[in-house]
Amino acid sequence: MVRYNVQQACFFFTQNPVFETISLMVIMANCVVLAMDDPTVSEEKPWQSNADYVFQALYTFEISLKIMALGFVFNEGAYLRDPWNVLDIIIVVFGYLSLFNVKGGTDLKALRTFRVLRPLRAISSVEGLRILISALVTSLPLLMDTIVILLFFFMIFAIAGLQLWHGILRSRCMNTVTGDVNYDYVCGSYTCGTDSICASGLGNPNYGATHFDDIFTALLAVFQCVTMEGWTDIQLLTVHAFGPSAVIFFTPLVLIGSFFLLNFTLAVIKSRVTDLYNSRRKEKQMAKMKKVVDTNKVLQHEAENKITVGQVLGAKYSDDEDGPSAKISIFSRLTR
Repeated sequence: MVRYNVQQACFFFTQNPVFETISLMVIMANCVVLAMDDPTVSEEKPWQSNADYVFQALYTFEISLKIMALGFVFNEGAYLRDPWNVLDIIIVVFGYLSLFNVKGGTDLKALRTFRVLRPLRAISSVEGLRILISALVTSLPLLMDTIVILLFFFMIFAIAGLQLWHGILRSRCMNTVTGDVNYDYVCGSYTCGTDSICASGLGNPNYGATHFDDIFTALLAVFQCVTMEGWTDIQLLTVHAFGPSAVIFFTPLVLIGSFFLLNFTLAVIKSRVTDLYNSRRKEKQMAKMKKVVDTNKVLQHEAENKITVGQVLGAKYSDDEDGPSAKISIFSRLTR
């Protein structure tokens, strides 16, 4: 009986919204403390070490309450049967490892790097984050066809760039008198000044990272253009080397790849997020309706018990006044 009351009290306490709010506040405070850590200092300040002990104790207390409320692993709905709770307990275990220092052996204090995992506990505390992470994971099978289309699209443009502009971005203007090389502009279609020639065989732009000399780097350049991050620089380099007609290559690359295919991938993820939100909303509505039904059943049962008690008491008083026959008649009505 005592065990049941303790488990019921822990369950009521952990399901209270105030408990979740306090847990989030502890996680945010821990993030602030971790942000103030200086990785260049070998020794921690005393208040940082004390803060680690405090946060570790609070996390352990939270997990202990939830285990007492839900059970550990064997019963239905137990603590470890939820994958998010498994993540929490792994983070807490690594937190204990980072607090110890074995002399003469491995310095487990280096494991304090795992403290950066503590903010991940916010995922299990915030329902919206859990839905988003679940949507990203469960949408991977749906994204397979989209990823294949993207790879096929990237490969077509990478091969085209390899065939058209192999080694073309290595050309630079070199002064024939002084031998100085102007590394700022790629020549070819771009004409060099007087006393200068367009010399080839030099390094590629961006420290050799931007070119179409091999298929892998060409794929990287195509991906950069699709993400629209610095794609105009690549376009200007190819225009200077090849000519204005290079724009024909980049126009469908950006329009189809960036505005259509990538957005199509995001649409697949968004549809999965919407499905999870709708299913979660239905589960909440069903739980609320079940709670209302259970409450009505309890109230109805209590009302029936009150009526029965009233009838028995009435039978007693009538027995005192009218004799045993009235008691028998009341008893027959109760058992009918």
